Amino acid sequence: MHPASSRIGIPLAVNRGVTGAIWVTDREPGIRTLFGELIADAEVLDPAELEGRLAIGLRPDALVIDGTQFLSLSARLRRDLQALPRLLICTGVALGSLPMELVTGPGVAILGKPFCIEDLEAAVEWLRDGMAADDSAGAPVATLVQRRRPRTVRRRTPAR
Repeated sequence: MHPASSRIGIPLAVNRGVTGAIWVTDREPGIRTLFGELIADAEVLDPAELEGRLAIGLRPDALVIDGTQFLSLSARLRRDLQALPRLLICTGVALGSLPMELVTGPGVAILGKPFCIEDLEAAVEWLRDGMAADDSAGAPVATLVQRRRPRTVRRRTPAR
């Protein structure tokens, strides 16, 4: 078992679909720390450090980024990042509200905030293992990384 495969009680996949550099950035320090704990070999960057690296032409093989931070980048940089083998966008904005040109491609996934442990586990698995080749070929929009079940609305029965 990989040494980081059970941190904070989440069993992580051992198969390493992404074998190169993994960068994690988010406006929220707690989210950066959480992903840094779950992905031991990831480089955790504050938003300014990410922009500095991108400005000099550096690119990771996989990137976890805050949705607002991603939208603040230039269109050219966003296109570059969408071409990465794995781009995980963590956002509180509903997938349907994001511009379609920002959430296209088989290497892009969305993790909705706030997220639960099951969603986080799914996101890390997707980041590490990706999708099966048959699933990703020609994918028109991002993968929505979510395992939690939609909440069901309980109807109150009238008291008799």
